[in-house]
Amino acid sequence: MAASKLVPFAFALAISSSALAQTAPPPTVDLGQAPAQDESAVVAELTVVAKPPGPAVWLVEKDGAKLYILGSAPPLPHQLKWSSPRLEKALDKASLVLVPPEASVGVTQIAGFVLRFGAGLRQPLGKSLENELPPDLKARFVESRTQARKGPGDYKNWKPAVAGFLLLSDFRQAAGLSEAKPVSTVQRMAKARKLKVKAVGQYRMSAVTTIASKLSAEDQLYCLRVALDEISYDGAHSTTIGQDWADGDLGSVRARYRASAAQRCLVHAPGGAELLEKGVGLTTDAMTEALKRPGVTVAVVDLGFLLPANGVLDRLKAGGATITSPVE
Repeated sequence: MAASKLVPFAFALAISSSALAQTAPPPTVDLGQAPAQDESAVVAELTVVAKPPGPAVWLVEKDGAKLYILGSAPPLPHQLKWSSPRLEKALDKASLVLVPPEASVGVTQIAGFVLRFGAGLRQPLGKSLENELPPDLKARFVESRTQARKGPGDYKNWKPAVAGFLLLSDFRQAAGLSEAKPVSTVQRMAKARKLKVKAVGQYRMSAVTTIASKLSAEDQLYCLRVALDEISYDGAHSTTIGQDWADGDLGSVRARYRASAAQRCLVHAPGGAELLEKGVGLTTDAMTEALKRPGVTVAVVDLGFLLPANGVLDRLKAGGATITSPVE
């Protein structure tokens, strides 16, 4: 497998602090106990029964500046239809659109971290992934990669955690699920209006791979297990996942909220929790800077940074901003 295949793995670990595991009709998949996270006070206050159509949007105001935040919930089906009159109107008034952090990676970086951290990411010489897995995990892995239309050679040289997240990305692609939506959709909407689009920052791939390379053998298997759990969930809901997000049913989104496989894996590694906290802080700082510029800004922020207590919305309110849920 080409070294560039590690890009989605590193990117997922870097920015995924949430996945959204629904309480939907059978078949159901137990995603396990999520990390304890209290609910955002701001989100709770603004969740209402009578809601405008479309995904949840918050209006943050401070010193005359306006910031509209669209909460995102990837992955979404490629065929999912959604619209948001509130977002359309906000974009019509905006001069800047902020999107989630980019993964900082180039050819030199890819080659460099594979050489530097190869021992922590790749199987030892002469070993093959599936031959080293416990029987139950091997059976689940083979079933999932078959569904993703992949062979054993695609993952044989990677350790369990890396293989699990590469398979998760491949499975979603095969199932018609997009990890780029709704950000890519908003970017197209902004481009049509000739608006400036800016990422709130970059994640260094080396920071993520350094952490991943320090996973113990036990945690490697744990990370593979939770990645397979997420594959099972996505497969059971490949056509319905995200519908409540598209409908603006934030109560249901919050009720089904779970931490993603990427977050669960990352918090098992030394320095992982700090990296996740850095993501919340980086996003909050970007939103704070946006409120220092005149006019209107639109931002897309993962709901994993918005729903928990002391998330981005709570921090913005603590910093003196007024937050409402615009009716139109």
